[in-house]
Amino acid sequence: MTAATYLAERAGLTDRVTYQCADAVRLPFAAEHFDVAWTQHVAMNIADRTAFYAEAFRVLRRGGRLAIYDVVQAEGGPPLFPVPWSRTPATSFLLTADAMQRALEAQGFQRITWADKTDATVRWFDEQQKVRSQEPPPPLGLHVVMGPEVRTMAANLSRNVRERRVAIVEAVFERPAAQPAP
Repeated sequence: MTAATYLAERAGLTDRVTYQCADAVRLPFAAEHFDVAWTQHVAMNIADRTAFYAEAFRVLRRGGRLAIYDVVQAEGGPPLFPVPWSRTPATSFLLTADAMQRALEAQGFQRITWADKTDATVRWFDEQQKVRSQEPPPPLGLHVVMGPEVRTMAANLSRNVRERRVAIVEAVFERPAAQPAP
């Protein structure tokens, strides 16, 4: 949270944001507390996806939206490790795109948008190739946070995406404004 607070200060946003560290499957917020929830490259680290999506649903107000940008399991075989979210398969909890959508809908979410961003990710990796090949690495970057394995993780993720071992999904789901009668 120190880094997040520092960045908020640098951006002049300290009066508009707060940070709280919490367990994603047991959120310390009242029901219907937020208008929007957002997850970016997070869900694949959460084993109990049912509880995770249930908590997101619980804390969203009726009509609230959940924005997702996440990695999913694809048809090209198991991912190669290490990757940015996990060094081994033991801490990687990928769902297929279909299973992710079913898990969200089982909690009551309705899909607003769903887009496969895998090809865009391949293009991004192509653009980043020049940056990754710099010697030495720039003073600031993922290597500072993720350590010396960051190049291997990035190379594996790039290969996983290119070989369709994983895919990237961008989606928005909504907690319906009107709840069906029990």
